Amino acid sequence: MSETNGSGPRIQRREAWVELPNEYEGFKFKIWVNAPTKLWLDIGSGDEVVAAAAAQKLVLDTNGWLDFDGQPYPPPSNPAFWEEIPTELAGCVFAAAQKEMGRLPNLIAPQRRRSKSG
Repeated sequence: MSETNGSGPRIQRREAWVELPNEYEGFKFKIWVNAPTKLWLDIGSGDEVVAAAAAQKLVLDTNGWLDFDGQPYPPPSNPAFWEEIPTELAGCVFAAAQKEMGRLPNLIAPQRRRSKSG
C-alpha cells in the first residue's frame, strides 16, 4: 500500500551543464538529467511533433550557440531551435544527454571488488 498524503521523500530536479566533444568543442547545453522516462520515450517515438515537444522540455539552455552566419539560435524551448540547428548537432546533444543521464546509476551500482594477488 502506498502513501498518498505527501509524507514520503520528494525527488529533487537535477540539472547539469554538458559539454559536447570534438567537432562541437566549446558547445555546452543544460539538460534536465532526471527527467521523466516519458520524455525520452517521446523523443524516440518517431513522431517529429511529439519528439520536438519533449526536446524543448529536456534541453533547458545553451551557452549562446551561433549559426553559420554568426546569428544566435533561439533558445531550446523554442520549436525554431530544433528546426534550425543541424541534425548532426541535435544528434550529438541527445547522445551526450543520454551519457550524462546514465552517470548516476553507474556510480551507485555495486562495484566488483578486485582480488589482491599475492
